Amino acid sequence: MKRTLRYNYRLKPTVDQEVKLVAFGSYARGLWNLLLSENIRRYRYDKTFLFYPEMAGLIRDLKKFDEFFWLKAFDAAAAQQVARDLEAALKNAFTKGRLQQFPTFKVSFKQKKLHDDSFRCVNNSNCIRVEKGAISIPKIGKVPIVLHRKLASKIKTATVQFKHGKWYVSLTQEVECKSAKQLLSTLVGYDINSQYTVVGSNGWYVKNPKAFKKSSTKLKQIQVQLSRRKKGSTRWHKTKTRLNKLHGKISRQRLAFAHEVSCSIAKTSDIIVFEDLNVKGMQQFNGQMVNDNVMGMVTVLTKYKAELNGAVYHEIGRYVKSSGICCECKHEHKFDLRVRNFACERCGTVQCRDFSAAKSVADTGEKELIANGILVRALPNTQQKSPSKMKVFEQSKFGVGTEKKEVA
Repeated sequence: MKRTLRYNYRLKPTVDQEVKLVAFGSYARGLWNLLLSENIRRYRYDKTFLFYPEMAGLIRDLKKFDEFFWLKAFDAAAAQQVARDLEAALKNAFTKGRLQQFPTFKVSFKQKKLHDDSFRCVNNSNCIRVEKGAISIPKIGKVPIVLHRKLASKIKTATVQFKHGKWYVSLTQEVECKSAKQLLSTLVGYDINSQYTVVGSNGWYVKNPKAFKKSSTKLKQIQVQLSRRKKGSTRWHKTKTRLNKLHGKISRQRLAFAHEVSCSIAKTSDIIVFEDLNVKGMQQFNGQMVNDNVMGMVTVLTKYKAELNGAVYHEIGRYVKSSGICCECKHEHKFDLRVRNFACERCGTVQCRDFSAAKSVADTGEKELIANGILVRALPNTQQKSPSKMKVFEQSKFGVGTEKKEVA
């Protein structure tokens, strides 16, 4: 089984190449606004929209006019990708169950100079390739690239983006997933909270680094300087650039930390169980804490990395109680969020609230996986008792059923 992944690399273009990249970003933005305005006009006229075949034909016809000379300078494949993106945005806006709204116009260059422009190229006839520390981009040339890791396979698409004052390229490649493990020996439940990013039922604690909080003092200083500058002046733009770069540094620290945690989880656990957290609802309660703790990012990254390693990933229900349950006698308690350690009212065991929640998540996930027929308990073929109390599971060959199977 293959999975399409995206790998990001840093670009270091020359002055002339950077001028072309800025122009291509503005071309993609202008084409998006042009096609969107044409769709709005068409809908007001006969209640229909233009989709990819019609938009591709419109782009081809507009190249004949002198007013749209910039379409000839733009990469044809990149222009087609803009049409495909707009078609997907229109379909998502009118699909039931989707939260996307109707697409909007992108801000022009004159109104907002510090924008995040991007365009996507398709690797047709091996036009996008990496050779001698540079990547070939159609109509741009060979741009120096920081190749911090080797390419996994052939490049499918390349998305060039200007973000936080730097140029990046995102390459999509197909990666072969490992075959699913037949014998699964480690089932670990993970609890995510404000104090610790991840607490595992195996006793693994990962403390929240709080990248935003560490940089909050410097952020306040730059924001005070920005408020004292005259808006639109040269010094105002320089201070705005400093603020933008600092926010970019914080986001990269968060992403690197989330990758480290998710990679460790995917490599050390055969069965991974998380909670289905309502991250959007939690952001309304305390958005800064949720964003700084990368709550939603850890689960998303762990899910696809577990698939690459052949592990089983499962999320228990959002409304299943996991916090405040004793890990020994399963007695339920009700506590305030300030209580981090408690003694069980029934058995008197003193335990950490986060660790007991992780244990409860693991137990609930084990029951759900067995009930759904995804896993079955694997029994040894001998009658001798195993000295260890470690549970061993096996991938079920049936769609449903909880029959116990013997290990061959």
